[in-house]
Amino acid sequence: MSAFVHGVGVATPLGLGREAFVAAWRAGDSAEPVAEGPQAGGARVPAFRLREHFPKHKTMLRRMDRLSKLICLGAALAVDDAPIEEPDRTALGIGTDLGTLEGTWAFLCRVRDKGPALANPADFPNLVPNAGAGYAGIFLGLRGPSHTFCQHEVCGDEAVAWAAAGIAAGRFDFAYAGGAEELGDVRAHASRVAACGGTRPGEGAAILALRRSPEGALATVLGSWGSAAPGRSALTSFAGGEAVAPLIAHAMDRAGVSAAQVGAVLLSDELLAGAVSEALGRDVPRSDHAARLGQHPADGATRLALASLLLADRTLPVHAGGEGLQGDVALILSAARGGALRATLLATPDLLGAS
Repeated sequence: MSAFVHGVGVATPLGLGREAFVAAWRAGDSAEPVAEGPQAGGARVPAFRLREHFPKHKTMLRRMDRLSKLICLGAALAVDDAPIEEPDRTALGIGTDLGTLEGTWAFLCRVRDKGPALANPADFPNLVPNAGAGYAGIFLGLRGPSHTFCQHEVCGDEAVAWAAAGIAAGRFDFAYAGGAEELGDVRAHASRVAACGGTRPGEGAAILALRRSPEGALATVLGSWGSAAPGRSALTSFAGGEAVAPLIAHAMDRAGVSAAQVGAVLLSDELLAGAVSEALGRDVPRSDHAARLGQHPADGATRLALASLLLADRTLPVHAGGEGLQGDVALILSAARGGALRATLLATPDLLGAS
């Protein structure tokens, strides 16, 4: 039994919602860079009003942090694309590396400078990593399992993998899963110091709507497999080819697909490209999301959403150069600080006879 992607909720620097994102991606657009300050050169999500999506929760919206708002925005857009069917049988999986990093820093600085007595207790609940998932579950009225993943740069991938595995195993029938991060001064500075922020820092949210039924699906989740690269630094997110090639071979073997069927590759780090080409035996079109959207630790979910859209619409180019999908399978590969690797394979629904 497989899980199928039925919709995507994307809040990216290129636009909010599937329609706006697809139009900008097809046109080859790139996000406008932040002009100055610690975030200079980075890419930020356009201004939005979450109240338009959840008008009944005005009081709660006033005390939410920005990361939770991004998560809830992505979830709302996913529901717009693929409405909730059975709240009791719908799971929620969210990936975020360090949670509300900006809010946590501000809270701790206030404790340091003003003392614990002047730290606002109403801010503290927003500092736990699963705050965003909690808000989204409440707003959407979901009553299935909820889980938050914080495994650095594979957190978004792991959230979707967990949801797909739960559907395939029959633990629940529906799920909304993905990841989100915010770009702030603290993260921008830390990324530069640790040299682990990628080519261009970014932010955003991407939530996939997953179903058991193949009817009307955008893509099939063939599976997701993880491994670890030995001798990795906790500060770098690059894995050598000696760990990448065996993982890709294992993933393709378990999914029952060949290297010739892989028509697009979406990587967390361009340094992985050589190892991937060697593993596949040829160069495969690679997305240029890092330059156009910026990068963040949970953007594996964004790449999964993009891969689903590429598989659903073969006219959508893989990158700004206009090259299209060259097979029925997309490989999404992510490498995290500390050594975690995750390879996910998506396919056109008809690959398994679903349509």
